[in-house]
Amino acid sequence: MSVSKASLRGLRFSVRMEKMREAAQQQQKTVQVTPTNDDYRRVLKHPRAGGFPKSGSAAWPLDRFTERRIRDGDIKVEESSSDARPKHQHRSESNSGA
Repeated sequence: MSVSKASLRGLRFSVRMEKMREAAQQQQKTVQVTPTNDDYRRVLKHPRAGGFPKSGSAAWPLDRFTERRIRDGDIKVEESSSDARPKHQHRSESNSGA
């Protein structure tokens, strides 16, 4: 639930604050990311989630900052076993049976 200023106009202060608390408590989707090299591990820090541990991955929220770092190639998203889906296989002429 996103809360805009326009949607809160005309409401009492206590109601506005309650709606803002509800929106803040909703959990944002997170992804496990690893840096592409050790320099990024040492220097790169997410504004809310912080930096990386000495080894392994970190859980970052999937926001504009994280998406930009993924696009730039600074970090990679780790595939988790529960989220892994089988990829589509392209048919080749030998497998088509025709």
